[in-house]
Amino acid sequence: MTNVAILIVASIGPGLLWLWYFYKQDRFEPEPLRMILKVFFMGILLVVPAGVLEQIWRPQIVNAIQNANWLNFLMLAFLVVALIEEGLKSSFLIWMMSKNHELDEPVDGIIYGITLGLGFASLENFLWASVYGYGVAAMRAVVTTLAHATFTGWMGNYVARYKLSAISDQGLLWKGFLLACMIHGSYDFLLFLRSSFASLLAFGLIVTLLFRLYRTMQRLSAESPFRQ
Repeated sequence: MTNVAILIVASIGPGLLWLWYFYKQDRFEPEPLRMILKVFFMGILLVVPAGVLEQIWRPQIVNAIQNANWLNFLMLAFLVVALIEEGLKSSFLIWMMSKNHELDEPVDGIIYGITLGLGFASLENFLWASVYGYGVAAMRAVVTTLAHATFTGWMGNYVARYKLSAISDQGLLWKGFLLACMIHGSYDFLLFLRSSFASLLAFGLIVTLLFRLYRTMQRLSAESPFRQ
């Protein structure tokens, strides 16, 4: 029982810490904390349908990994894993933001996207750590958790732009979704290659895009209509 509790804290705790940090970036009109926690919990729940759908292609994924078939995994990374996970997260974001009257400034979309991604990553971390141990939990707490925050954070940015724009341009939704899938698929594929250089590229990709997302948050926050 104690080990399970430690595993939960090690897996989900980092996601909550990152959530607190990013939530604080919305300085002038922060979203209700209860709504943020609901979105985080929804991110956790979305792991279940994602896992069920990915089980359909599990034999192909395992085969590609075991045989180092990079071409097959390239297709699976983009057309299965990224498409399923970002499809579920993006669908929820679009639905949730269309009904959420609290979303009243562009930075809110990024906050909700990051929150959803952190929730999703937290349960993934727990499932991986329960099989492979605390070392995996520690590694994923930093890299994979922020990777999911990046994927969905960018999608949230485009969903907010779509909702708050005077012209409802659905191209923004497609752009955000395709960007999230491209980042996710590229990240997974680079890790699959299992080389130090490819892993460094994967890490660099996430750091670069997360930094750009952070800078976007700072700019949008500075332009907030609620700034005194």
